[in-house]
Amino acid sequence: MKLRNKIIYIGLIGMFSIMTSCEKFLDVNVDPNNPAAVSEPLLLTGVIANFSYEVLGGYPVRVTNTWVQQTAYNAVLPHYGIYDIDENAVNNTWTYYSYTDVMQNAKILTDQATADELYNYAAIAQIIWAWNMSIVTDLYGNAPFSEAWDPVDHPAPAYDTQEEIYASIQDLLDQAIANIDRTDGLNTYVVGSDDLVYGGDMTKWRKLAHVLKARYYMRLTYAPGHTAAAQSDLALTALADGFTSNADNALYYYVSEPGQENPWYQYAIDGKWSTSTELSNTFVTDLMNRNDPRLYAMARFNGGTFTGHPNGAPSAAANSAIGEFYSNDNAPLVWATYSEAKFIEAEALLLTGDKPAAQTAMQEGMNASYDMLQADITSKASNPGNTSGLSTDWATYMSLQGTLNPNDQLAYQTLMTQKYIANFLQFESYNDWRRTGYPNLSVAQNAIIPSMTEPARRFPYPSAELNYNSTNVNAQGVPIGRNAVTERVWWNSAPDQCTLCN
Repeated sequence: MKLRNKIIYIGLIGMFSIMTSCEKFLDVNVDPNNPAAVSEPLLLTGVIANFSYEVLGGYPVRVTNTWVQQTAYNAVLPHYGIYDIDENAVNNTWTYYSYTDVMQNAKILTDQATADELYNYAAIAQIIWAWNMSIVTDLYGNAPFSEAWDPVDHPAPAYDTQEEIYASIQDLLDQAIANIDRTDGLNTYVVGSDDLVYGGDMTKWRKLAHVLKARYYMRLTYAPGHTAAAQSDLALTALADGFTSNADNALYYYVSEPGQENPWYQYAIDGKWSTSTELSNTFVTDLMNRNDPRLYAMARFNGGTFTGHPNGAPSAAANSAIGEFYSNDNAPLVWATYSEAKFIEAEALLLTGDKPAAQTAMQEGMNASYDMLQADITSKASNPGNTSGLSTDWATYMSLQGTLNPNDQLAYQTLMTQKYIANFLQFESYNDWRRTGYPNLSVAQNAIIPSMTEPARRFPYPSAELNYNSTNVNAQGVPIGRNAVTERVWWNSAPDQCTLCN
Protein backbone atom coordinates (compact mmCIF):
# COMPACT_ATOMS: atom_id res chain seq x y z
CA MET A 1 0.00 0.00 0.00
CA LYS A 2 1.79 3.13 -1.21
CA LEU A 3 0.28 5.60 1.22
CA ARG A 4 3.09 5.66 3.76
CA ASN A 5 4.18 9.18 4.71
CA LYS A 6 2.12 11.22 2.30
CA ILE A 7 -0.21 13.65 4.02
CA ILE A 8 -3.53 11.86 3.69
CA TYR A 9 -6.65 13.98 3.67
CA ILE A 10 -9.69 12.01 4.75
CA GLY A 11 -12.94 12.71 6.51
CA LEU A 12 -12.56 16.21 7.88
CA ILE A 13 -8.82 16.48 7.28
CA GLY A 14 -7.88 19.85 5.82
CA MET A 15 -11.47 21.16 5.88
CA PHE A 16 -11.18 23.32 8.93
CA SER A 17 -9.01 23.99 11.94
CA ILE A 18 -10.46 22.39 15.02
CA MET A 19 -9.23 25.15 17.27
CA THR A 20 -10.61 28.12 15.36
CA SER A 21 -14.02 29.27 14.31
CA CYS A 22 -14.94 27.40 11.16
CA GLU A 23 -15.79 30.64 9.33
CA LYS A 24 -12.13 31.59 9.30
CA PHE A 25 -10.98 28.53 7.36
CA LEU A 26 -13.97 26.95 5.71
CA ASP A 27 -14.44 28.10 2.14
CA VAL A 28 -15.87 25.06 0.40
CA ASN A 29 -19.42 23.93 -0.28
CA VAL A 30 -19.30 21.03 2.16
CA ASP A 31 -21.37 20.56 5.30
CA PRO A 32 -18.78 19.97 8.08
CA ASN A 33 -21.36 17.96 10.02
CA ASN A 34 -21.89 15.52 7.14
CA PRO A 35 -18.57 14.64 5.50
CA ALA A 36 -18.50 12.05 2.76
CA ALA A 37 -18.36 8.54 4.20
CA VAL A 38 -14.90 7.00 4.36
CA SER A 39 -14.29 3.34 5.19
CA GLU A 40 -12.57 2.29 8.41
CA PRO A 41 -9.52 0.83 6.62
CA LEU A 42 -8.84 4.07 4.74
CA LEU A 43 -9.47 6.18 7.83
CA LEU A 44 -7.07 4.01 9.83
CA THR A 45 -4.30 4.21 7.25
CA GLY A 46 -4.63 7.98 7.09
CA VAL A 47 -4.57 8.47 10.86
CA ILE A 48 -1.51 6.24 11.30
CA ALA A 49 0.40 7.74 8.36
CA ASN A 50 -0.25 11.33 9.39
CA PHE A 51 0.60 10.68 13.04
CA SER A 52 3.90 9.07 12.06
CA TYR A 53 5.04 11.65 9.53
CA GLU A 54 3.65 14.90 10.94
CA VAL A 55 3.95 14.30 14.69
CA LEU A 56 6.31 11.47 15.71
CA GLY A 57 8.64 12.26 12.82
CA GLY A 58 7.80 15.94 12.59
CA TYR A 59 8.48 19.35 14.07
CA PRO A 60 7.80 18.51 17.75
CA VAL A 61 10.49 15.83 17.77
CA ARG A 62 12.98 17.69 15.59
CA VAL A 63 12.86 20.73 17.87
CA THR A 64 12.95 18.98 21.23
CA ASN A 65 15.79 16.68 20.18
CA THR A 66 17.95 19.75 19.62
CA TRP A 67 16.83 21.07 23.02
CA VAL A 68 18.01 17.88 24.77
CA GLN A 69 21.16 17.99 22.62
CA GLN A 70 21.00 14.67 20.86
CA THR A 71 20.98 16.67 17.62
CA ALA A 72 22.08 20.19 16.76
CA TYR A 73 21.03 22.62 14.03
CA ASN A 74 24.06 23.74 12.03
CA ALA A 75 22.71 26.79 10.23
CA VAL A 76 22.82 30.56 10.23
CA LEU A 77 21.46 31.98 13.49
CA PRO A 78 18.80 32.48 14.78
CA HIS A 79 16.82 29.23 14.67
CA TYR A 80 14.93 26.90 16.97
CA GLY A 81 18.17 25.39 18.23
CA ILE A 82 18.65 28.54 20.29
CA TYR A 83 14.99 28.45 21.38
CA ASP A 84 13.86 30.95 18.75
CA ILE A 85 10.31 29.75 18.25
CA ASP A 86 7.18 31.85 18.39
CA GLU A 87 3.42 31.41 18.04
CA ASN A 88 3.64 31.14 14.25
CA ALA A 89 6.33 28.45 14.25
CA VAL A 90 4.25 26.07 16.37
CA ASN A 91 0.88 26.70 14.75
CA ASN A 92 0.90 23.79 12.29
CA THR A 93 1.80 21.27 14.98
CA TRP A 94 -1.26 22.23 17.01
CA THR A 95 -3.86 23.45 14.54
CA TYR A 96 -3.48 21.31 11.44
CA TYR A 97 -1.44 18.24 12.26
CA SER A 98 -2.41 17.23 15.80
CA TYR A 99 -5.98 18.45 16.23
CA THR A 100 -7.13 18.13 12.61
CA ASP A 101 -5.11 15.55 10.68
CA VAL A 102 -4.72 13.10 13.54
CA MET A 103 -7.03 13.56 16.52
CA GLN A 104 -10.22 14.75 14.83
CA ASN A 105 -9.96 11.87 12.40
CA ALA A 106 -9.15 9.46 15.21
CA LYS A 107 -12.39 10.56 16.86
CA ILE A 108 -14.29 10.12 13.59
CA LEU A 109 -12.81 6.63 13.21
CA THR A 110 -13.61 5.79 16.84
CA ASP A 111 -17.22 6.84 16.50
CA GLN A 112 -17.75 5.22 13.10
CA ALA A 113 -16.03 1.96 13.98
CA THR A 114 -17.97 1.74 17.25
CA ALA A 115 -21.25 2.27 15.42
CA ASP A 116 -20.24 -0.40 12.88
CA GLU A 117 -19.10 -2.74 15.70
CA LEU A 118 -15.54 -2.82 14.31
CA TYR A 119 -14.04 -2.40 17.75
CA ASN A 120 -10.42 -3.14 16.82
CA TYR A 121 -10.42 -0.15 14.48
CA ALA A 122 -11.83 2.00 17.27
CA ALA A 123 -9.12 0.71 19.62
CA ILE A 124 -6.21 1.71 17.37
CA ALA A 125 -7.78 5.12 16.80
CA GLN A 126 -8.16 5.64 20.56
CA ILE A 127 -4.51 4.70 21.21
CA ILE A 128 -3.25 7.20 18.66
CA TRP A 129 -5.72 9.84 19.82
CA ALA A 130 -4.48 9.47 23.40
CA TRP A 131 -0.84 9.49 22.32
CA ASN A 132 -1.16 12.63 20.20
CA MET A 133 -3.07 14.42 22.97
CA SER A 134 -0.25 13.65 25.39
CA ILE A 135 2.21 15.32 23.02
CA VAL A 136 0.01 18.40 22.73
CA THR A 137 -0.37 18.84 26.47
CA ASP A 138 3.29 18.04 27.14
CA LEU A 139 4.35 20.76 24.70
CA TYR A 140 1.75 23.44 25.43
CA GLY A 141 0.29 22.70 28.88
CA ASN A 142 -3.45 23.15 29.37
CA ALA A 143 -5.32 22.60 26.11
CA PRO A 144 -8.81 21.98 24.71
CA PHE A 145 -10.01 18.42 25.06
CA SER A 146 -13.55 18.03 26.34
CA GLU A 147 -14.85 20.73 23.93
CA ALA A 148 -12.27 20.25 21.20
CA TRP A 149 -14.11 17.99 18.78
CA ASP A 150 -17.18 19.98 17.77
CA PRO A 151 -16.13 23.32 16.18
CA VAL A 152 -19.71 24.21 15.36
CA ASP A 153 -21.00 24.11 18.94
CA HIS A 154 -17.62 25.08 20.43
CA PRO A 155 -15.80 27.39 17.99
CA ALA A 156 -13.74 28.70 20.94
CA PRO A 157 -13.29 25.58 23.07
CA ALA A 158 -12.49 25.80 26.76
CA TYR A 159 -9.15 24.60 28.06
CA ASP A 160 -8.88 21.46 30.18
CA THR A 161 -6.14 21.36 32.77
CA GLN A 162 -3.21 19.01 32.26
CA GLU A 163 -4.42 16.94 35.18
CA GLU A 164 -7.83 16.55 33.52
CA ILE A 165 -6.23 15.77 30.18
CA TYR A 166 -4.05 13.03 31.65
CA ALA A 167 -7.11 11.45 33.24
CA SER A 168 -8.81 11.55 29.81
CA ILE A 169 -5.75 10.02 28.16
CA GLN A 170 -5.77 7.11 30.59
CA ASP A 171 -9.50 6.69 30.00
CA LEU A 172 -9.00 6.56 26.21
CA LEU A 173 -6.33 3.89 26.63
CA ASP A 174 -8.58 1.89 28.93
CA GLN A 175 -11.37 2.10 26.34
CA ALA A 176 -8.94 0.94 23.65
CA ILE A 177 -7.90 -2.10 25.69
CA ALA A 178 -11.55 -2.93 26.40
CA ASN A 179 -12.35 -2.67 22.68
CA ILE A 180 -9.51 -5.04 21.80
CA ASP A 181 -10.77 -7.52 24.38
CA ARG A 182 -14.35 -7.51 23.04
CA THR A 183 -15.57 -10.68 21.40
CA ASP A 184 -18.94 -9.38 20.25
CA GLY A 185 -19.83 -7.37 17.17
CA LEU A 186 -17.44 -7.71 14.25
CA ASN A 187 -14.18 -7.84 16.21
CA THR A 188 -13.34 -10.99 14.30
CA TYR A 189 -12.99 -8.78 11.21
CA VAL A 190 -9.28 -8.80 10.55
CA VAL A 191 -7.39 -5.52 10.56
CA GLY A 192 -4.65 -6.11 8.03
CA SER A 193 -2.45 -4.12 5.67
CA ASP A 194 -4.36 -0.94 6.53
CA ASP A 195 -2.48 -1.09 9.87
CA LEU A 196 0.94 0.23 8.87
CA VAL A 197 2.57 -0.54 12.24
CA TYR A 198 1.56 -4.03 13.35
CA GLY A 199 -0.26 -5.37 10.31
CA GLY A 200 -3.39 -6.00 12.34
CA ASP A 201 -1.75 -7.79 15.29
CA MET A 202 -4.09 -6.58 18.02
CA THR A 203 -2.12 -8.38 20.74
CA LYS A 204 0.74 -5.98 20.06
CA TRP A 205 -1.55 -2.95 20.01
CA ARG A 206 -2.85 -4.08 23.40
CA LYS A 207 0.71 -4.30 24.73
CA LEU A 208 1.48 -0.85 23.31
CA ALA A 209 -1.54 0.61 25.09
CA HIS A 210 -0.25 -0.74 28.40
CA VAL A 211 3.25 0.65 27.79
CA LEU A 212 1.72 4.05 27.05
CA LYS A 213 -0.33 3.85 30.24
CA ALA A 214 2.87 3.18 32.20
CA ARG A 215 4.64 6.04 30.43
CA TYR A 216 1.90 8.49 31.33
CA TYR A 217 1.67 7.31 34.92
CA MET A 218 5.38 8.07 35.27
CA ARG A 219 4.88 11.48 33.68
CA LEU A 220 3.10 12.53 36.86
CA THR A 221 5.72 11.25 39.33
CA TYR A 222 6.47 14.81 40.46
CA ALA A 223 3.22 16.52 39.51
CA PRO A 224 1.35 18.46 42.22
CA GLY A 225 -0.95 16.18 44.20
CA HIS A 226 0.78 12.99 43.04
CA THR A 227 3.55 10.89 44.54
CA ALA A 228 6.39 9.09 42.82
CA ALA A 229 5.65 5.87 44.71
CA ALA A 230 1.97 5.78 43.76
CA GLN A 231 2.64 6.59 40.12
CA SER A 232 5.38 3.98 40.01
CA ASP A 233 3.05 1.30 41.38
CA LEU A 234 0.49 2.15 38.69
CA ALA A 235 3.18 1.96 36.02
CA LEU A 236 4.43 -1.43 37.19
CA THR A 237 0.89 -2.81 37.10
CA ALA A 238 0.42 -1.56 33.53
CA LEU A 239 3.77 -2.96 32.38
CA ALA A 240 2.73 -6.46 33.45
CA ASP A 241 0.69 -6.50 30.22
CA GLY A 242 3.21 -4.52 28.14
CA PHE A 243 6.03 -5.37 25.74
CA THR A 244 8.01 -8.56 26.37
CA SER A 245 10.72 -8.35 23.68
CA ASN A 246 11.95 -6.31 20.72
CA ALA A 247 9.43 -8.24 18.61
CA ASP A 248 6.80 -5.96 20.15
CA ASN A 249 8.51 -2.72 19.09
CA ALA A 250 6.20 -0.27 17.33
CA LEU A 251 7.94 0.69 14.09
CA TYR A 252 6.58 2.45 11.01
CA TYR A 253 8.43 1.33 7.88
CA TYR A 254 8.92 3.75 5.00
CA VAL A 255 9.76 2.97 1.38
CA SER A 256 12.39 4.11 -1.11
CA GLU A 257 10.08 6.06 -3.38
CA PRO A 258 10.09 9.84 -3.94
CA GLY A 259 8.00 11.61 -1.32
CA GLN A 260 7.45 8.42 0.67
CA GLU A 261 10.77 8.12 2.45
CA ASN A 262 11.55 8.21 6.15
CA PRO A 263 10.93 11.73 7.54
CA TRP A 264 14.45 12.06 8.98
CA TYR A 265 15.82 11.16 5.54
CA GLN A 266 13.64 13.79 3.91
CA TYR A 267 14.39 16.42 6.50
CA ALA A 268 18.08 15.90 7.31
CA ILE A 269 19.75 13.78 4.63
CA ASP A 270 18.62 14.31 1.04
CA GLY A 271 17.86 18.01 1.33
CA LYS A 272 14.15 18.12 0.64
CA TRP A 273 13.99 20.54 3.55
CA SER A 274 17.50 21.02 4.85
CA THR A 275 20.64 19.12 5.76
CA SER A 276 21.33 21.28 8.81
CA THR A 277 20.28 18.71 11.42
CA GLU A 278 23.40 16.94 12.65
CA LEU A 279 24.51 15.11 15.75
CA SER A 280 25.11 17.30 18.78
CA ASN A 281 28.65 17.65 20.04
CA THR A 282 27.23 17.03 23.53
CA PHE A 283 25.82 13.65 22.49
CA VAL A 284 28.78 12.52 20.37
CA THR A 285 31.33 13.47 23.01
CA ASP A 286 29.41 11.68 25.74
CA LEU A 287 29.03 8.45 23.78
CA MET A 288 32.65 8.51 22.61
CA ASN A 289 33.83 8.99 26.19
CA ARG A 290 31.67 6.05 27.25
CA ASN A 291 32.95 3.97 24.31
CA ASP A 292 29.31 3.29 23.45
CA PRO A 293 29.10 1.20 20.26
CA ARG A 294 25.52 2.33 19.62
CA LEU A 295 26.97 5.53 18.18
CA TYR A 296 27.79 3.51 15.05
CA ALA A 297 24.05 3.20 14.39
CA MET A 298 23.10 6.66 15.63
CA ALA A 299 25.59 8.74 13.63
CA ARG A 300 27.18 8.72 10.19
CA PHE A 301 30.92 8.97 9.73
CA ASN A 302 32.43 12.37 9.13
CA GLY A 303 35.85 11.67 7.68
CA GLY A 304 35.94 8.18 9.18
CA THR A 305 35.01 9.27 12.68
CA PHE A 306 32.14 10.93 14.52
CA THR A 307 31.83 14.65 15.11
CA GLY A 308 29.06 16.86 16.41
CA HIS A 309 28.00 20.48 16.17
CA PRO A 310 27.96 22.48 19.44
CA ASN A 311 24.34 23.39 20.21
CA GLY A 312 23.69 27.02 19.39
CA ALA A 313 27.07 27.63 17.75
CA PRO A 314 27.13 29.64 14.49
CA SER A 315 27.03 27.82 11.18
CA ALA A 316 30.20 25.81 10.59
CA ALA A 317 31.61 22.91 8.60
CA ALA A 318 29.43 19.82 8.37
CA ASN A 319 29.50 17.15 11.08
CA SER A 320 28.04 13.67 11.49
CA ALA A 321 24.51 13.31 10.21
CA ILE A 322 21.91 11.01 11.80
CA GLY A 323 22.85 7.34 11.37
CA GLU A 324 21.50 5.15 8.62
CA PHE A 325 19.45 2.95 10.97
CA TYR A 326 17.28 5.98 11.72
CA SER A 327 17.58 8.00 8.52
CA ASN A 328 17.90 5.80 5.45
CA ASP A 329 15.15 6.47 2.94
CA ASN A 330 13.45 3.17 3.85
CA ALA A 331 14.40 3.17 7.54
CA PRO A 332 11.66 2.60 10.11
CA LEU A 333 10.52 5.45 12.30
CA VAL A 334 10.78 4.19 15.87
CA TRP A 335 7.49 4.78 17.72
CA ALA A 336 7.96 2.85 20.97
CA THR A 337 10.31 0.08 22.09
CA TYR A 338 10.72 -2.77 24.55
CA SER A 339 13.84 -0.94 25.71
CA GLU A 340 11.76 2.04 26.81
CA ALA A 341 9.35 -0.24 28.65
CA LYS A 342 12.23 -1.77 30.61
CA PHE A 343 13.58 1.67 31.51
CA ILE A 344 10.13 2.73 32.73
CA GLU A 345 10.10 -0.41 34.85
CA ALA A 346 13.60 0.30 36.15
CA GLU A 347 12.71 3.82 37.23
CA ALA A 348 9.49 2.69 38.88
CA LEU A 349 11.39 0.01 40.81
CA LEU A 350 14.06 2.49 41.87
CA LEU A 351 11.44 4.96 43.08
CA THR A 352 9.72 2.24 45.11
CA GLY A 353 12.99 1.22 46.77
CA ASP A 354 13.99 -1.96 44.92
CA LYS A 355 17.38 -0.99 43.52
CA PRO A 356 18.56 -4.55 42.66
CA ALA A 357 15.46 -5.17 40.55
CA ALA A 358 15.83 -1.70 39.05
CA GLN A 359 19.38 -2.52 37.97
CA THR A 360 18.25 -5.75 36.34
CA ALA A 361 15.50 -3.95 34.44
CA MET A 362 17.91 -1.21 33.36
CA GLN A 363 20.35 -3.80 32.05
CA GLU A 364 17.56 -5.49 30.12
CA GLY A 365 16.65 -2.12 28.61
CA MET A 366 20.26 -1.44 27.63
CA ASN A 367 20.60 -4.88 26.05
CA ALA A 368 17.34 -4.46 24.14
CA SER A 369 18.60 -1.13 22.79
CA TYR A 370 21.86 -2.71 21.65
CA ASP A 371 20.12 -5.75 20.15
CA MET A 372 17.87 -3.52 18.06
CA LEU A 373 20.93 -1.80 16.58
CA GLN A 374 23.44 -4.66 16.56
CA ALA A 375 23.38 -5.52 12.85
CA ASP A 376 23.88 -1.89 11.90
CA ILE A 377 26.66 -1.49 14.49
CA THR A 378 28.55 -4.51 13.16
CA SER A 379 28.23 -3.40 9.55
CA LYS A 380 29.30 0.17 10.25
CA ALA A 381 32.24 -0.75 12.52
CA SER A 382 33.68 -3.08 9.86
CA ASN A 383 33.80 -0.27 7.28
CA PRO A 384 37.43 0.00 6.05
CA GLY A 385 37.21 3.78 6.42
CA ASN A 386 36.40 3.61 10.14
CA THR A 387 39.01 5.61 12.05
CA SER A 388 36.85 6.42 15.08
CA GLY A 389 38.55 4.01 17.47
CA LEU A 390 35.12 3.28 18.97
CA SER A 391 34.87 -0.20 20.46
CA THR A 392 32.19 -2.75 19.61
CA ASP A 393 32.69 -4.66 22.87
CA TRP A 394 29.21 -4.53 24.40
CA ALA A 395 30.06 -6.88 27.27
CA THR A 396 32.77 -4.53 28.48
CA TYR A 397 30.46 -1.56 28.05
CA MET A 398 27.80 -3.24 30.17
CA SER A 399 30.32 -4.10 32.88
CA LEU A 400 31.31 -0.43 33.11
CA GLN A 401 27.98 1.34 32.49
CA GLY A 402 25.30 -1.12 33.59
CA THR A 403 25.61 -0.91 37.36
CA LEU A 404 23.66 1.40 39.64
CA ASN A 405 25.66 3.34 42.22
CA PRO A 406 24.83 2.75 45.91
CA ASN A 407 24.11 6.48 46.09
CA ASP A 408 20.47 6.95 45.09
CA GLN A 409 21.07 10.24 43.28
CA LEU A 410 23.92 8.83 41.19
CA ALA A 411 21.91 5.68 40.51
CA TYR A 412 19.00 7.75 39.21
CA GLN A 413 21.32 9.79 37.03
CA THR A 414 22.82 6.65 35.50
CA LEU A 415 19.43 5.10 34.82
CA MET A 416 17.89 8.18 33.21
CA THR A 417 21.01 8.92 31.17
CA GLN A 418 21.00 5.39 29.80
CA LYS A 419 17.32 5.76 28.95
CA TYR A 420 18.15 9.03 27.18
CA ILE A 421 20.72 7.24 25.02
CA ALA A 422 18.42 4.32 24.23
CA ASN A 423 15.55 6.69 23.34
CA PHE A 424 17.60 8.44 20.66
CA LEU A 425 15.39 10.77 18.57
CA GLN A 426 12.35 10.09 20.77
CA PHE A 427 10.10 12.82 22.20
CA GLU A 428 10.29 11.05 25.57
CA SER A 429 13.86 12.22 26.10
CA TYR A 430 12.60 15.78 26.39
CA ASN A 431 9.87 14.83 28.84
CA ASP A 432 12.26 12.80 30.97
CA TRP A 433 14.78 15.65 31.12
CA ARG A 434 12.11 18.12 32.20
CA ARG A 435 10.70 15.69 34.73
CA THR A 436 13.92 14.47 36.37
CA GLY A 437 16.66 16.88 35.35
CA TYR A 438 18.68 14.07 33.74
CA PRO A 439 20.85 14.08 31.79
CA ASN A 440 22.52 17.24 33.01
CA LEU A 441 22.24 19.78 30.20
CA SER A 442 23.51 23.33 29.80
CA VAL A 443 21.68 26.04 27.92
CA ALA A 444 22.67 26.24 24.24
CA GLN A 445 25.08 28.92 23.09
CA ASN A 446 23.58 32.20 21.85
CA ALA A 447 20.21 31.53 23.48
CA ILE A 448 17.60 33.92 22.08
CA ILE A 449 16.76 35.01 25.63
CA PRO A 450 20.14 35.94 27.18
CA SER A 451 18.93 35.36 30.72
CA MET A 452 18.11 31.69 30.09
CA THR A 453 19.93 29.32 32.43
CA GLU A 454 18.46 26.05 31.15
CA PRO A 455 17.04 24.69 27.88
CA ALA A 456 13.50 25.59 26.83
CA ARG A 457 10.66 24.10 28.86
CA ARG A 458 7.66 24.29 26.50
CA PHE A 459 6.17 25.61 23.24
CA PRO A 460 4.31 28.92 23.04
CA TYR A 461 0.60 28.74 22.31
CA PRO A 462 -0.06 28.90 18.54
CA SER A 463 -1.15 31.93 16.57
CA ALA A 464 -4.51 30.39 15.65
CA GLU A 465 -5.46 30.21 19.32
CA LEU A 466 -4.31 33.76 19.96
CA ASN A 467 -6.36 34.96 17.01
CA TYR A 468 -9.58 32.99 17.40
CA ASN A 469 -9.68 31.67 20.96
CA SER A 470 -7.98 34.55 22.71
CA THR A 471 -10.09 34.61 25.87
CA ASN A 472 -9.36 31.02 26.72
CA VAL A 473 -5.70 31.01 25.72
CA ASN A 474 -4.95 34.31 27.50
CA ALA A 475 -6.51 32.89 30.67
CA GLN A 476 -3.61 30.40 30.82
CA GLY A 477 -1.20 33.17 31.77
CA VAL A 478 1.55 32.05 29.39
CA PRO A 479 3.57 34.81 27.67
CA ILE A 480 3.06 35.28 23.95
CA GLY A 481 5.84 34.19 21.63
CA ARG A 482 9.34 33.05 22.41
CA ASN A 483 9.24 34.26 26.01
CA ALA A 484 6.91 31.35 26.72
CA VAL A 485 9.71 28.80 26.42
CA THR A 486 10.95 29.48 29.96
CA GLU A 487 7.56 28.65 31.52
CA ARG A 488 6.94 25.19 32.97
CA VAL A 489 3.91 23.03 32.33
CA TRP A 490 1.88 21.78 35.30
CA TRP A 491 3.55 18.39 35.79
CA ASN A 492 6.92 20.15 35.54
CA SER A 493 5.96 23.03 37.84
CA ALA A 494 8.12 22.43 40.92
CA PRO A 495 11.62 23.99 40.79
CA ASP A 496 13.22 20.82 42.18
CA GLN A 497 11.10 17.79 41.47
CA CYS A 498 13.12 14.64 41.55
CA THR A 499 13.11 13.20 45.06
CA LEU A 500 16.35 11.32 44.37
CA CYS A 501 18.11 14.17 42.56
CA ASN A 502 19.07 16.39 45.48
